[in-house]
Amino acid sequence: MKVRTEARREAILEVASQVFLEFGYERASMAEIVKRIGGSKSTIYGYFASKEELFLAVTEAAGDRHMATALAEIAEYRGGDLEARLTRFAEKLTAFLTSDESVSAHRMVLGAAGHSDMGRMFYDVGPQRGMAVMTEMFRQAVELGELRREDPGLLAQYFGALVNAEHYHRWFHRDLPPPSRLQIKRAARRAVDVFLRAYAPAGAPPAPSARKEAGPPEPPERGERP
Repeated sequence: MKVRTEARREAILEVASQVFLEFGYERASMAEIVKRIGGSKSTIYGYFASKEELFLAVTEAAGDRHMATALAEIAEYRGGDLEARLTRFAEKLTAFLTSDESVSAHRMVLGAAGHSDMGRMFYDVGPQRGMAVMTEMFRQAVELGELRREDPGLLAQYFGALVNAEHYHRWFHRDLPPPSRLQIKRAARRAVDVFLRAYAPAGAPPAPSARKEAGPPEPPERGERP
């Protein structure tokens, strides 16, 4: 009987990630992954029952690799530093959403969602997990009076949308250069600034504006309007 190991599983995920990035979901094949990893198809099918399951495992692993620490930080939120914690989280999330593997994954899912359950399953293993953690953090913030009394689930959705607002166009453009660290920090601060201006309780001092960031504005990315 073949023994499955975590190291072998991680190796399969790494090779599969490269194949999906190179070929896209539809054109990627288990045969190509087997050729690169070595062994036989039964080796991979011992870990993953289908290409769909393997792709979801790849995307889940990427999310964990980039976001596990950031999600853990907001999961332990108990009040007192909401703006700082949101800003750190927004920076991590922006960096992940603009990474090649995240952009490619969203493109692949959008292409397959119209004729399969891929979109729903991708949402369940990725965005939905993050939304659940953010929802609980916002529930705490509302109860502590740090945010207006709104549905925490809706607050999580709006915050996530604001963080991605300047970057979702990457799904539709080829070969955009990655944003610089400064662009990521400024975009994250703008998202947090808009969110807190909208949902801070009445009478609370306004959040510092992202426009107060030092330095001249950077030129827009190719494909963006100035």
